[in-house]
Amino acid sequence: MRNIEQTILSQYANSPSLCTMIAAWNQALDPAALIEQWYTLVWNVQTARGFGLDVWGRIVGVARVLSISSETYLGFAEANDLTEGGFDQAPWYTGQATTTNFALSDDGYRQLIYAKALANIADCSIFSLNLIAMTLFAGQGDVWVRDNGDMTMTYVFNFVPTDVQISIIQNSGVLPRPAGVGVSYAIESAS
Repeated sequence: MRNIEQTILSQYANSPSLCTMIAAWNQALDPAALIEQWYTLVWNVQTARGFGLDVWGRIVGVARVLSISSETYLGFAEANDLTEGGFDQAPWYTGQATTTNFALSDDGYRQLIYAKALANIADCSIFSLNLIAMTLFAGQGDVWVRDNGDMTMTYVFNFVPTDVQISIIQNSGVLPRPAGVGVSYAIESAS
C-alpha cells in the first residue's frame, strides 16, 4: 500500500516496533497487484474476462448461455422472424423446435453486454435503436431499424446472421422496441 504512514493514528506513529510491524505487513501483503488485477479482470468491462464478464452480465441483466434454435422451417415473410425458409430449403415445422444451449465466448458476451447496457438506457428512438444494432453487429454488415409507419418497425439485416446471432436477436431480449410497437426482422440483399 502506498503512503502507509498516513493510515497510522498519530498516537502510534512514533512507536518504532508498531511501525516496523506495519511496514513488514505492508511489504508481505501489498494489495496493489491484486487491486490492479481485479480492476483489469473484473471491474473494467473492456478488459474483463470469464468471471468478470459474468458479473457484468448479472449487472445489466443478460445471460451468457443462450438457447439456440438450430433449425430453419418452411415459412413465409409474414412469420416476422429469421427462422423461415422457402420450399426445398427447409422442412415443415413439426411442433417442437430443436434447441441447444450455447455459452458465448468472452468477446461475444462483451458485445452482448454492451448492447444490453445501451438498451437499458435507450429512449427507443430510431437513433438509439440503430446505435444498439450497430454495436451488437459491428463488422458483420449493415443493420438498421425501419419505421414502417403503422406502429410496427423492422430490424433489417444486410447480411445473413448466424444461429447464435439469430438467438441473440430473438431470444436474448437485447434489441428493444418502443411500447405498443410491433417488431419484425428481415434480411435484405446488399443490392
